[in-house]
Amino acid sequence: MPARMHVDRAKRLGDVLVLKRQGNSLNFLRLVMALLVIVSHSIPLGGFGNEVIVGNQTYGGLAVDGFFGISGFLICGSALRHIERHGRWRGLVHYFWDRLLRIMPAFWLCLIVTAGIFGVVGWRAVHPTLAGYWTHPLGPLHYVSSNFLLRMGTYQISGTPAHVPYPLAWDGSLWTLYWESLCYVGIALLAALGLLFRRGFVLAIALAIWFAEIAMFIHPSQDMGKQYAVRFASIFLVGALVYLYRDHVPDSGRLALGLAALACVGLAVGHPDSLVSDWLVGPSLVYPVLWLGAHLPCQRIGASNDISYGVYIYAFPVGQLLAIAGVQKAGYLPFMLATVVCTIPLAAASWWGLEKWALEARRWQPFHRSKVTPTS
Repeated sequence: MPARMHVDRAKRLGDVLVLKRQGNSLNFLRLVMALLVIVSHSIPLGGFGNEVIVGNQTYGGLAVDGFFGISGFLICGSALRHIERHGRWRGLVHYFWDRLLRIMPAFWLCLIVTAGIFGVVGWRAVHPTLAGYWTHPLGPLHYVSSNFLLRMGTYQISGTPAHVPYPLAWDGSLWTLYWESLCYVGIALLAALGLLFRRGFVLAIALAIWFAEIAMFIHPSQDMGKQYAVRFASIFLVGALVYLYRDHVPDSGRLALGLAALACVGLAVGHPDSLVSDWLVGPSLVYPVLWLGAHLPCQRIGASNDISYGVYIYAFPVGQLLAIAGVQKAGYLPFMLATVVCTIPLAAASWWGLEKWALEARRWQPFHRSKVTPTS
């Protein structure tokens, strides 16, 4: 009987991913998605036209949807584990501590490197000296301070990058991090209210947001904030629901294929005024992505050293530097490949030089009660 129960449990997708936390391919998929963003962004950065549109999505947009689906699954699990281990309120402190260390140090360093190095190169490409760069009202200090809390207030630095196909934007990838952080806060709020432990309520909330997204396509809104909120929240919550219902969600290749086909239907007929595009594609892709994470034989890639975040945050400014250097004149493929090749060392430096150490700091327990009696 115990052996049979083990086999039955292994047929649940969530259990396969949870039981194989160190042996799944989710980090590999995140790296693939980060590279897919480069494939997409290299088109406008090199002046090769608009990003390829599939329905009303781009390759980069699909990759971001995948990021949010994976994050929903992992972050929900992280919140529940912390609460089970430390109790609700101390667990949430630990949860936020983990999120802070994973996102913010590398993000802050990226802002500083972009302002202190990339921006300088961009300025010198059009000015004979550095005079005016540091004192510009939209200069490097403004760039760091206005973007410091994840919400991007500006993308240019002292009027750079200039004379490139996509001017006045140093890092057009960072805007999604703000929305992901709001999803983290949303999971914490559900946990604080006790709703995260009542998965039926989470399912109802996810459905309400999904219906709101459908309604927004029926009656289009010009408020991009509302559009992004419902789009990302619905995808993130689908990932969270796969975790919450992991004892019921089957590990089925047929189901993954069917949902992938449903997403393709949304892409095939989708356009900005369609009712079956974003609201159908993003949520439908979550299960296939997680299923691939459980079954692809790429567990070793990124298992110990995950450079996907660094690839994501540094690729755009690297592409701008290459555009300043005129590499795009060689054509799209050389420009895109050069962006990948030049980004990976920066991503590796970000991981080994900062991100890995920041994650090590998670071992420090905030508000940990010491068992040692202090001496006078």
